[in-house]
Amino acid sequence: MDFIKKNKFTIIAITCFLVLVLVLVQIKNIFFPNMGTAIYGNRLEGIKDVEISKKELSTLEETLEKNETISKVSTVINGKIINVMITVGDELGLEQAKELANTAYQEFSDEEKKFYDFQIFIEKTNDAKDFPIIGYKHHKKEGFSWTRDRTVE
Repeated sequence: MDFIKKNKFTIIAITCFLVLVLVLVQIKNIFFPNMGTAIYGNRLEGIKDVEISKKELSTLEETLEKNETISKVSTVINGKIINVMITVGDELGLEQAKELANTAYQEFSDEEKKFYDFQIFIEKTNDAKDFPIIGYKHHKKEGFSWTRDRTVE
């Protein structure tokens, strides 16, 4: 009992500190409830079943580069989105460039088409007024959606 009387301010300070820590932890949990979850949530669920290998992507790049109007192709997969970057020559028109997206899309299996979204970035080796263009295809939609045509100022 003598110990408590001598150190009552220290005991009160330690008790207040512990209560304050507990209150701050609860406030953090209220304002930031999902701190421990994955960034993408469960959107990537099932990706291991439909995983695309680097070999498949390099085969796609080789197939597209056989076209003499294409000078460079690269592919990147980010989550459920397959990005295909294509650089074409100056002689290729806008509609012909958009057809390259369908050519690239046909290289994937039906299972991959049902799972992944596709983005096709097409640019020319030299700056052109209608380029670059970007096509996007959601896995549940038909056909690509393209960026709007630019107006000449």
